[in-house]
Amino acid sequence: MSNVNGVNNDNISFQPIDPAELSQQDFIAAVYLERGSMLDGEVRRIAKDIETSNNLLHSVNTMINKANIAQYSDSNYADASWTVNGKNIVLDNGYGLGLQTDDVGNTTFTLVDAEGNQLIYKDQTLIPVPAGGSVDASEVGIPVMNDMTMVLDDGTEITFDTGIPATAFDPNNFSGGLADIQKITIKRGNQGMTINDVNTADPKIIPAALNGAALDTLDNDGHILLEAGGLNAWEYDGVNVASMTRTNPNDADVQVSGYAARKLAFQNNVDNEYSGVTPSLTKAEKDILANILKISIKKDDGKGNLVAQDWATIRGDLTPQEWATLKADLQVAKENLTGSNQLQTVQLQRAMQSHNQNYDAMSNSQSRIYSLLKDIISNIK
Repeated sequence: MSNVNGVNNDNISFQPIDPAELSQQDFIAAVYLERGSMLDGEVRRIAKDIETSNNLLHSVNTMINKANIAQYSDSNYADASWTVNGKNIVLDNGYGLGLQTDDVGNTTFTLVDAEGNQLIYKDQTLIPVPAGGSVDASEVGIPVMNDMTMVLDDGTEITFDTGIPATAFDPNNFSGGLADIQKITIKRGNQGMTINDVNTADPKIIPAALNGAALDTLDNDGHILLEAGGLNAWEYDGVNVASMTRTNPNDADVQVSGYAARKLAFQNNVDNEYSGVTPSLTKAEKDILANILKISIKKDDGKGNLVAQDWATIRGDLTPQEWATLKADLQVAKENLTGSNQLQTVQLQRAMQSHNQNYDAMSNSQSRIYSLLKDIISNIK
């Protein structure tokens, strides 16, 4: 069958319409309904393709995160490498943290990466911002409600120790529950540092020392979020925070998204500890690499050469060099998936526009026919 406004309908079944069996009005309505059914099927197909693409992109981001941690896993420092300049802290691998005081005397801070992406803390909310972009905090913000740890791509843990919310969280209207960050603990291997009194206008920065292990035993990591390819993207329990959903406590049949969903996710304090062990690939990830992305694994042959091998023959444990090689292939796959996802989004918008235009046209057609019949009846009278 020919395309409808450029939308492919090859895989969509339809029932031929016999104009001889219908009145003109019913025939016109049937044509619009049949066309609407085809467009509806196309919208659903593209939406499913986008969901599949997003899930695949999530898996790729997770594997890139693992590669970064493995690549920078050698973190036994002989001397502290983080430096402090006033209220600015320079970390490793292009990361930095700057503290500021806002107009009402509260401390805010900005975490930046080498690409210019940011994680801004303001008004008891962590706000991921892409490089050169702007966001609406109410749409993308991560509410600070209990202890929380952000794990950077290089394995650095930044733990936020929170106070008690001024107002308890109310699940009936999703209000309250936000808390101030009182202390920041930064750890990576045997290096660590703390920032106290963050909830005041005069935070105390304690310079870095080789006490990372000791600091790790003193704080509660709480809710653990992993950087997913930049400070503007985070994952929690394997799900992108921006697309997180939760069941509405007031109606079990309704799913809540956005800021409200994130408040539901982080409303309770959890006793949790992040273990930054050398990562390995899961069976599902190996299947994705072998069967979907068609990326071959290159293993060290013991002579310093990387030789392609069958994914089925390895357990998933890679050396830092092997992870670095895999990471390069994953980044190419990520760029391709991102481009494909953008194209699919455009296709979905076009299909939805055609779908809506079809029903608008059907409504206008029926309205005109009704108006014509009304005039005819009026003239008869």
